[in-house]
Amino acid sequence: MYLPENVLRARLKNIYFLWGRGKTTIANLLMEKSDCAVYRTDEARARHARLADPAHQPTMCRDFEKEYGVSDFWALPPEVIAVRETLWLKEFTPMAVVDLLLLADKHKIVLCEGDLDHEAILPLASHCVYLLNCSSSFDWFDRPDHRDMLESVNKRADLAQAEKDAIIQNAYRAVAQSEAQLPEWVTKNGIHSIAWDERSTPAQTAGKAAQYFGLPF
Repeated sequence: MYLPENVLRARLKNIYFLWGRGKTTIANLLMEKSDCAVYRTDEARARHARLADPAHQPTMCRDFEKEYGVSDFWALPPEVIAVRETLWLKEFTPMAVVDLLLLADKHKIVLCEGDLDHEAILPLASHCVYLLNCSSSFDWFDRPDHRDMLESVNKRADLAQAEKDAIIQNAYRAVAQSEAQLPEWVTKNGIHSIAWDERSTPAQTAGKAAQYFGLPF
């Protein structure tokens, strides 16, 4: 089945996409001030992974730990994690679009925060902002919905402490701490960006996003 992009774009015109770093914090502030719904792609991953079929979503169904003979996902080579994420998003994004179509009919405004396959979603997106992290330090794992990723490693009784430390160090290598510049796909597609650093308050950054989106704040 083929769904025309112009039809999907019209149906998703009230979806506002937030990408980059700090998007969950900014989405939460916008939700409070602008009275809008929020769709979090991270929260939808597990649900859609259970629906995945190897014939149609092969990457989502792969057991990477078993294939590479590692004891934990974060023990995979960083380059493998990066490729896996790219392919995973390509398979996951159509599933997320179905969610967004349903939400678009139920809410006046929906914020979509989280990673998607930008090549697939940009032709359908009417409103999008990229948040650029320019801070001197940024810990991707130091947030409520990410802390359990490393805590689960530390709690493992089958690994020596040195093995746990090595896995955690590898995890940090796989996740960039900050960004020196905008990704090429952001500049290429003319996506509006908002830079923030340790001198910026979340409210200031959220206010800039709201102003660009035309939302009350």
